[in-house]
Amino acid sequence: MLGRFFGRHTGGNWRPPAQELAFAAQSGFDTVQIRSDRPGELEDELGIAAQELGALYDELGVEPVLELLVRHECERGTFARALRASLPAIEAAGFLRVHVHPVGPAEAAPFLRDDLAEALALAGEAELIFGVEHNAPGHRLLVDPAEIEALLEAVPGLGFVWDVNHTPAEHVERFLALRERFTLVHVSDTPLPETNHHLPLGRGSVDFSVLAGIDDVPLILEIGGLPHSGGPGLDTDDALLDSRARLAVPAGHA
Repeated sequence: MLGRFFGRHTGGNWRPPAQELAFAAQSGFDTVQIRSDRPGELEDELGIAAQELGALYDELGVEPVLELLVRHECERGTFARALRASLPAIEAAGFLRVHVHPVGPAEAAPFLRDDLAEALALAGEAELIFGVEHNAPGHRLLVDPAEIEALLEAVPGLGFVWDVNHTPAEHVERFLALRERFTLVHVSDTPLPETNHHLPLGRGSVDFSVLAGIDDVPLILEIGGLPHSGGPGLDTDDALLDSRARLAVPAGHA
């Protein structure tokens, strides 16, 4: 599941990490993803020291996953800088799976291949499983399957985070064909053909049977969160528990 750690300083849907991780563990989730929007500021975003955070994950037997939402401003080395700034917290908390979610203008597209290759090399030095997430239609970077296929071919070793909620029905098979490169799968519902609503399962029209057999990487329920993606009112405890039950994945993969 995605940890509800949004807007600690602005009155958003933020929960103390100890409380959120305890809920996850007690509810049968074995992976909790954290999203960081400010490279190098994870401790401030969460309100807890990274080493203490890692100890909580270890104590509860939950795997930590980190998403770095990075805005690319057409400056070379953007992703490596974001990763480098985050490495002290990554290492202290014990993250193994880390991925970049790039956003930005269309003019940033020519930078992605080399910048992700540079970040991948840095991640390799830190012994991380490193990937990149694609975007939903309407965004300007990494939307079309052909673009993602070309990127993965050009950067061997780069993982891919598939977001079901970002995917029009006609693109599902193309993304499933990239399964060997999956490092995570993000799961939430959306009223297709509209994408990116991040709804609890059952409130949209996504066919989750396409996930059958994906049992070698974590499936992360990314429900609610920010106002533009469902809002904090939808990612309640009950909604998460119901969505987990609807997903009906084998134990150890939610």
